[in-house]
Formats: sequence, C-alpha cells, structure tokens
Amino acid sequence: MNKVIISEEFNPYYNLALEEELLYSVDDEDTILYLWQNEKTVVIGRNQNPWLECNLDYLREEKIYLARRISGGGAVFHDIGNLNFTFITKKKNSNLGKQLEVLKQAISFFEVEISYSGRNDLLADGRKFSGHAFYEDDEYYFHHGTLMFDVDFKYLQKVLTPSKLKMESKGIQSVRSRVINLKELNPHITLENLKEYLINAFENVYGELDSVKAINRASYKPKKFESYEDEKWIYGETPKFDVLVEERTSKGLVQVALQVKDGCIDEVQVYSDLLETLPIEIIKQKIIGQYMDEEVIKNILKQVI
Repeated sequence: MNKVIISEEFNPYYNLALEEELLYSVDDEDTILYLWQNEKTVVIGRNQNPWLECNLDYLREEKIYLARRISGGGAVFHDIGNLNFTFITKKKNSNLGKQLEVLKQAISFFEVEISYSGRNDLLADGRKFSGHAFYEDDEYYFHHGTLMFDVDFKYLQKVLTPSKLKMESKGIQSVRSRVINLKELNPHITLENLKEYLINAFENVYGELDSVKAINRASYKPKKFESYEDEKWIYGETPKFDVLVEERTSKGLVQVALQVKDGCIDEVQVYSDLLETLPIEIIKQKIIGQYMDEEVIKNILKQVI
C-alpha cells in the first residue's frame, strides 16, 4: 500500500523520531512518503563532528536546533523555507529510480528543469536545491532529503561555518555547494503547492494512494523523541578528534590540547608561554569529563589561572 504521512510539527527531534518509527513499522508491501519541516536546525550526519561542521556558538545565540540523524552524509540547514521528504519501504522494495522520478515530476509541474549530481544532489540552474542521504538496516530502507524552496541563506552561510578551533578529525566534512532556492526560478512555488505536487507525483509513479494522514504531537508522540534530543546522542556519537583551545590572558598564552571521545574530554595536555608554573593537575581535574564546549573550557582556564 502507498501512504503519505505529513508531520504538522516543526521540532526536529519529533520529526526524526517519527521518521525512525515509521521506518521500523513499515509493512512488507508498503511504501511511505513522509513530508516534514523543521524550525531553524542544523542536522548532522551519523558520523560527523558538530564542532567541525557548524558554528555552535552562533547556534546557541540564535536558538537554532542541533540534531543528529541516523543516516550518514553531511551537515544540512533546515528552516521553514525547506521541505523534507523521506521514502520509506522494505529494502527489497527500494527503487531509487522511482523515487527520483517522483521528485522530477513534482518539480516539473513548476516548469523547472532539474539534473542529478551523483547519487546525493539535485540541481536546478546548475545549483543545488536538494541533498539526499540513505539508510539501510537489515530489511529496512529509507531515502530522505531536502527541497529548498525559500530557505534563508543568511543563516545557512553562518551556521555551517565552524568556529576557529584547531581540529584534527577522522569525521566526514561536508562539501559546501552552491545552492539555490526553487523560488528563484519560479516565484509561484509555495509550501502547499510543493506538497500537493509531490503527493500527486507519488501517486502517478507508485499507484493509487491508500491514505494521506497528518500527524502531530497531540495525536501521537514517537517513542524515541527524548532519545533524539538527548545530548549524549547529539554529541556522544561524535568521532574521536583532537582540539586545541587557546586562551590569551594578561600573563600570556595558554593552550589546552584535548582528546575527545563520545563527546566528552578524556585527556588533557596543557601548554603555555607563561613564566610562572601552571596548576596543571587542577586544570586537568576540572576539564576531564566535561562535554566539549569551547566557552566552558575557556571559563575554567580563566578561573584557575
């Protein structure tokens, strides 16, 4: 059966939890088109370092969500000018050609020509408007992605610029691409007609729809909602990496080299050009076990030195 599920929530943790729940409850013959939007959010891939991919200080200042998804790939920015899609089915029924045909037909309603760039991106006018990622687990499969129609690129440029921490990492660094809003090519594109054309195209390609259902927090709460908003998931799945935090005091420069595992600091080395002896053991004691946060580390250094 072919189903459309539309989330009426804009919380990324709710929407990602619902996506995972739909994945693991899909029946053998079902194909689900799940449509969802987030408030301003940076969503990082399963194996990425948030400190490498985005400006965490700016996210905090602007009250922008940070979320981690279960699929791989790069960091992306969502806001309400973006519509997310997910094709959910059993792996035996997955058909990337049909999924891309749905997207192509939907966008063609707006008389916008699109092209494919590898497996992960869709382009219009030579610029990226849609990035994709895939997830498989045993018999389960999904393909999800973004459709940027009216994204605020002011935030996009700032949130995906990492802070100036010096890093060495084994994580996957996102490739920054030239991007475009579909609305630049057709000003008549709206959220509602984009949804409508996606649903129509889904029915054209997959056949008659069994149901179109809207879900919100009042009607349903996904079981993993709290798991997605848990800092241990957001930061704790980070690949191991090294960070050098520098703090210049009136006495000189202090450098703290940090080894981070699962988002927590587990080893510290302290360097300095200060003439006086530093209380290195006290610094280590206060820092080890902390979640990696540049401002917290700098405040500890200011208190101790």
